[in-house]
Amino acid sequence: MSDSVRLIKERLDIVELIGEYVRLRKAGKNYQGLCPFHSEKTPSFSVSQERQTYHCFGCNRGGDIFSFLMEIEGLDFSEALENLAGRAGVELPKQERLQTRSLSDVMEMASQWFRDRLRESDGEVARAYLKRRNLCAPEILERFSIGWAPSAWDGLWTFLRKKGVTEKDATDCGLVMQGKHGVYDRFRGRVIFPIRDGSGRLVAFGGRIIDGEGAKYINSPEGILYSKRRTLYLLDKAKQSIREKKRVILVEGYMDALRLQIHDYTETVASLGTALTEEQAQQLNRLSDRCCICYDADAAGQEATIRSMYILQKTGLSVSVVRIPVGKDPDELLQSADGHELFEEALRKALPLVSYHIAARRSLLDVPETRKKATEDIVEGLRSLGPVDAEPFLSKASEALGLFPHVLREILYGNGSKKVENTVSRDAPVQKSTAPDCTDCPAMEAALCFMLWRDIKRRRESEPHVLLGLFSHDTVRAVAEAILSGSSVQDLESQWLSMGETAPLHILALGGETADTFGGLNGWDALVSELGRRRDKREYEDLKKAMQHGAATQEDIERFRELAVALKGMGRSN
Repeated sequence: MSDSVRLIKERLDIVELIGEYVRLRKAGKNYQGLCPFHSEKTPSFSVSQERQTYHCFGCNRGGDIFSFLMEIEGLDFSEALENLAGRAGVELPKQERLQTRSLSDVMEMASQWFRDRLRESDGEVARAYLKRRNLCAPEILERFSIGWAPSAWDGLWTFLRKKGVTEKDATDCGLVMQGKHGVYDRFRGRVIFPIRDGSGRLVAFGGRIIDGEGAKYINSPEGILYSKRRTLYLLDKAKQSIREKKRVILVEGYMDALRLQIHDYTETVASLGTALTEEQAQQLNRLSDRCCICYDADAAGQEATIRSMYILQKTGLSVSVVRIPVGKDPDELLQSADGHELFEEALRKALPLVSYHIAARRSLLDVPETRKKATEDIVEGLRSLGPVDAEPFLSKASEALGLFPHVLREILYGNGSKKVENTVSRDAPVQKSTAPDCTDCPAMEAALCFMLWRDIKRRRESEPHVLLGLFSHDTVRAVAEAILSGSSVQDLESQWLSMGETAPLHILALGGETADTFGGLNGWDALVSELGRRRDKREYEDLKKAMQHGAATQEDIERFRELAVALKGMGRSN
């Protein structure tokens, strides 16, 4: 191990670094979270502060601070070394520095050149465009490093060549291309938006054409630096706000993201297109439990919303859809009269995932000729979620589709014999939900079941006889007992479905909603404490009745007094 590597490891804490990418919580001596390298809903990713290492028990990836950064950002060792040395304030000896100018350096040089061109005389057309879009304020241009690529054939390449940048490096950065008459600039006659990864590294550019022919927007090509599947525009600026506000707002493109950021919705990122990827969804899930999708209100935006919301929900995010007036996008709405108030109202009225899907297909559901296709579309979305995640939406869906809940469950999770065409008729009446009645299920007890279901470490470390004593509802206690039995959640889910037992799924769905009020899985201690207080209150009331009827033993009386003192200290409210 070189001295530089040793110093970096001494100065940087792996928990702090990984905490920028993964939501970690203390779990004994270590920290735990959802693995950033594979999709999971139960945390299996462990970070040891003592050993300064990480390991995932699900995909078996592990290592130190260097291997983590190399894997998460797609860097080689030299790039990771330079990145971490900068973070740690370690000056690298010449022999440990990159032998050639790093691609990141080339990208930063290009970004500065674009910004300089915006301020010069040939940037007047770009400044006029940005003024029309209300993006010309100096603080905005500086904050988001907006630039201008002149129409000249090879202006940027001439500059880079003079700075000693090789054609290969410029090509690898996606800045130039080879044509019949030599090397020329990829971006010409376009307003430039730098694209950075979550750590702030400049990996690509986006360009918006001003005049002439060509695509309205072009991005840097996929390459050594840039992977569209892993990149979200403005994530580097938004991630701290996402953690603080406990939500992320997802929009389509540059202008929407910039406008929301300017209006103090600093938790906003853009997917840069309509095809959200699982990798992008996982990045958001590492930062928050909630995502508000705010795509354009046109038909393309609506379909993109439906595709994206299921991808997000499957990663574990709670998804809602912000509906804005048809014919507008978020940028236009916020610039209109009372735009901020209108957008706030839209946020408040955001629809849950399946509710939006049903609303989007309502016109098709109401027409006999298109009802089957619309029903199949909604059913396919529900099926992609899995039984536990889909359960909260089944009552709403069954009513909208004109199906009894048990029929819908059979379509979703049966052996395939039950098809939509066999259950949906042209004149199918709307049936009210007949889901198992869980109205008497204590919500907080359901929340404890949900936390046990989601957190394998809690299941392993909990003492069943202690936890089960917290439950007052027989059915909920039975579900908790099943979860604590040692069976995998997948086996339990299959068993319940095969036996037609849907009550556990309803309880888990109720528990998931309630757990959010306690801070999700991080609210375990507070929830257990409150359930313990309620258990003691029940025992107190039972002993009080026994004393009133003269049926209390001396031991009962002493226990009553102990509980009275304890409950008085905590406040004996219901």
